[in-house]
Amino acid sequence: MCVFVYFCVCLFADALYFQFQYVCCNIPGPNMPTELFEETINGCLCSGNSCGTLPDQTCSCQLYGANFCEYGLLRETALSLDSLSVVQECNSSCSCSKNCRNRVVQNGVKVRMEVFRDSVKGLCLRALETIERGKFVCEYAGDVLPETEARRRLRNLKDGDMNYLFILREHFQSGVLCTYIDPRNRGNIGRFISHSCCPNLVIVPVRVLNMVPRVCLFASRDIAAGEEVTYDYGQHGDQHGTSQESNVICSCGADNCRGYLPFDSAGM
Repeated sequence: MCVFVYFCVCLFADALYFQFQYVCCNIPGPNMPTELFEETINGCLCSGNSCGTLPDQTCSCQLYGANFCEYGLLRETALSLDSLSVVQECNSSCSCSKNCRNRVVQNGVKVRMEVFRDSVKGLCLRALETIERGKFVCEYAGDVLPETEARRRLRNLKDGDMNYLFILREHFQSGVLCTYIDPRNRGNIGRFISHSCCPNLVIVPVRVLNMVPRVCLFASRDIAAGEEVTYDYGQHGDQHGTSQESNVICSCGADNCRGYLPFDSAGM
């Protein structure tokens, strides 16, 4: 409860300036078909807290083995930067317990963090406690948009405007699935996370109740209290952009800094 109130106080003050409405997870934006949010994923038939934990039991929500360890940390293979991992949590249509270990993201933010102002980068986010590798930190949540609306918002950006649009590209055998998320007007603390060429967070798409992916940020290494949390805007070339560079100078300060922020070269 204290963490939730703390975030509300910090973000409310910022909302007065940015006209920013706090949401805890993705919501359908303008002209977005609500059916995508209403069609639920079939639940598993596991009992109690046993989802995928017994040698002879498989959980239909965990297609590639256990998603989380008993301490709620993301499995090591999903932390790899080599490819996007797809995680599906148990949900309200499952027969397992609400305390099932395959329910992490849906329980919300559990680590203490604060928004702070950096003299160069502006508003950023940092940890107020040690965050263990594999720990869920937060989502990048906001309006989920159809491509036409995403393009319209980009065209309407003025010089000096912040571009918060997040493009998630998931590659499946059937093709590429693009999800456009914009937290400019309605979003959460994820919008304050800065880019770094040597980040301490990794992006993992997680599905809970429906097929709309939730862009989730997990600690890719142990993070110390007081340390800024960051992710790579060009991770895999599947999010904010490809590995190509924009004309915006990067201020991450990492030894391997690429010099400029990534950008999306895929026609957006």
